[in-house]
Order: sequence, then structure tokens, then C-alpha cells
Amino acid sequence: MVECTGCGAHVDAQREACPECGTTLLGVVNACENCGQEFDATEPACPACGHLLAEARCERHPDRPAKGQCVICGSPVCEECDRRNVVHYACPAHHDIPIISGWAQVYTVGDDVEADLIKENLQSEGIDAEVLSQKDHALTVDFGDLSPVRLLVPAYEYGRAKQIIARHMDVRGEVAFACPACGEAYEPGDDVCSACGAPLPATSA
Repeated sequence: MVECTGCGAHVDAQREACPECGTTLLGVVNACENCGQEFDATEPACPACGHLLAEARCERHPDRPAKGQCVICGSPVCEECDRRNVVHYACPAHHDIPIISGWAQVYTVGDDVEADLIKENLQSEGIDAEVLSQKDHALTVDFGDLSPVRLLVPAYEYGRAKQIIARHMDVRGEVAFACPACGEAYEPGDDVCSACGAPLPATSA
């Protein structure tokens, strides 16, 4: 439920206008009561934590009410299925994915240069991506002194981002978006770099 800005009535979040006064709800910002994230009031759930704004039933246990929806796949989850003691909701299949304020860790690498390359390629595919490393001292997340550099994407884009990265993964399990000889970007399945003619690592495409 959201509060109408016109008359103060509590309205189902799925409605585009208030049934009491007709005020449009499109573009109205709602603050999540679970995590505080602001988002469009017409969304069925908070994109950052998965808190549901309408009643739903657990996907695995239809006889139980859902507490929220998994931020990765959108599956409604009950108290038993939900990941415990964290702000966001996650189904059992996605409990182990690290999530920070609605951002999911999609990949880890050893250095910032490689991370930035993968980030740029994800962004070129229309996926917002961020790099989190130990150099980001303003962040309060502690991954330990030996932590790798982490690639983060919005949790709801996790599946698509994993597919893109998998297409660029070579037979050794390493991700390559650019020619190792000249640095020019190439497409999955290319055998030879179109810029310099160097042989390219075989990918899963």
C-alpha cells in the first residue's frame, strides 16, 4: 500500500491512480518501510530489498504468506524460505549471492583494470555495473585484506549479467572481452582478432 499525495488515502501499489480522488500515482516516490530505499510507488516491491507492497503467497509454500520477494529472481518467499538476519529477501536458490544495498556480486577479478573492462562491457549491454575494491575506503563493507575486486550489478539484473559474462568465458574459466594482444574488443565466438589478426581464446559461445 502507498499513501496518495492528493488525499492521503492508502492505495494498492498496483493502481495507477487513487480511487478516492483520482490523483495519479505514476512518478510518485515511495520510501521502503523495510530498507528506506526510494522507488516508484507503482512498483510491486522494493527493488533494493524485495519488500512486497501487496499480499502474495510463497512460491514454494503456497499456503503461507510471503514476507517479500527474492531480489534476484522475484520469487515470493515466506519466513522459512527467506534468508535470515539480512535486510534483503532471497529465495533458497540465491541465499549465497552477496548483496549490498540492492547490488549483487556477479563476478570477482584480481585487479581494477580487468574489473573496469568487464564493467564497461556490461554497461554497453545496458546493464548498470559498479566496481567494489579495497581502494573504496568510503565503503563500510569489510571483505577482508585479501579480497578480490568485485563486480556488482542491480540484483534484478544478476541473471542477465551472468549470461553475458558466461558468453565471454574461455575454456579455462577466465573472462575476456578484449584481445590479449592489442586490447581491441571482440565478440563471443570470434577465433581471430579483427583488428590485429591475433588468435583469440576459445569462449563458450
